[in-house]
Amino acid sequence: MANQAMEKARYLTAQVKKRPGAFEMINEPMGVNVCFSYTPPAFRGEGVEYTDAQKCAVHKTIFDRMVKKSSLLIQHQPLTEQNLPNFWRVTCKGEKTNLSDMDFYLDEIDRLGEDIDASMV
Repeated sequence: MANQAMEKARYLTAQVKKRPGAFEMINEPMGVNVCFSYTPPAFRGEGVEYTDAQKCAVHKTIFDRMVKKSSLLIQHQPLTEQNLPNFWRVTCKGEKTNLSDMDFYLDEIDRLGEDIDASMV
């Protein structure tokens, strides 16, 4: 079971890294926790401002949409002692999840956030 959890954490990390611009690792995973942030298309690109306050608002908006749709539930939180705004934290130890669920997590976050722009946050 521990090996499966580590495999899922490694897989999710690799998938986050394959989507630069949309997703960004907060740090390299230690154990089975994978921490990353999301950037909607409207905030991607050179010279586009994406402040910490906007990041927090984007993650909260996506979380609220997750709850309303009941499609996914991933906790988001800041790490204030390291001056990090809200980010997603996935603990990959659930025995009922598999690698395709890791892809769904990222796809669903992207889908739920793809229309968010500066006027909404």
